[in-house]
Amino acid sequence: MQRLVPDRHFDCRATVCVALIALSYAAASTAIAAPGMASDLIPNLVGLGVGSTPQFAGGKDRVAGVAPGVRYQFQGSEKFFEWYGTLADVNLVESRQWQFGPALNIRLGRSDVDDPVVSQLPEVDTTLEGGVMLSYTYTNASGIPYRLRVGAVSLIDLGDTFKGMENIGFASLWVPLSPSVFVGLGGGFTWASASFNQAFFGVTPEGSAASGLAVYSPGSGVRQWYAWPAVVWRVAPQWFVGTGAFYQRITGDAADSPLVRERGDRNQWTVGIGVGYAWR
Repeated sequence: MQRLVPDRHFDCRATVCVALIALSYAAASTAIAAPGMASDLIPNLVGLGVGSTPQFAGGKDRVAGVAPGVRYQFQGSEKFFEWYGTLADVNLVESRQWQFGPALNIRLGRSDVDDPVVSQLPEVDTTLEGGVMLSYTYTNASGIPYRLRVGAVSLIDLGDTFKGMENIGFASLWVPLSPSVFVGLGGGFTWASASFNQAFFGVTPEGSAASGLAVYSPGSGVRQWYAWPAVVWRVAPQWFVGTGAFYQRITGDAADSPLVRERGDRNQWTVGIGVGYAWR
């Protein structure tokens, strides 16, 4: 999934592919495909989304791409498998309220960017992150029905790109407006280790000499806050169409990076649309 369009990366950070989030009640992260944007209103689903997002974290040039979405709930069980964009997780708990299990994420790197200055920096390799997901879901069936989910995902680098970790806190709310229309709202934050921020927002002496940007060594901390709205329509008994927008506000040491202050933008937008087939 690294090369989705010629010489570009489609970054589904905490990201998560808003098209698939809207499509299947699901980040991405994002950013990661952003965790917490998923819901189990549709037990089983396969779909595809298209969208537009910044070329790299903090950048202002944009790229278009496609990403898959899959959710499968094991028969007669509360356990399920989810895969949205770059993020996949498995719930191993037999509970309607609690979800817990392993998570994997493809952390897309930075290469072939349009910015003539950032392109002089050393490329950042794509890597695989692994960790755990924990969440709690509350469903209100009386009065105005809604579904609320809160949780966290903790991931570490399983490769050799940044040798650190990131932790994501999230919350999401889904409300049906009719039997065919659903709306969702959510938000969260991402904390990153110093080694993560250095890989994606730092400037080494070698990179400074090549690009002209000042040497910069960020520390750990909250690197972004995010929020999203999404709408899903049931267009046929088993077919859904969704759309949404994902807003990220880069903060802390990441926001002070010359990649963001001088060459990019603290405000990051991802938009998308998707279609999917669902069954029970």
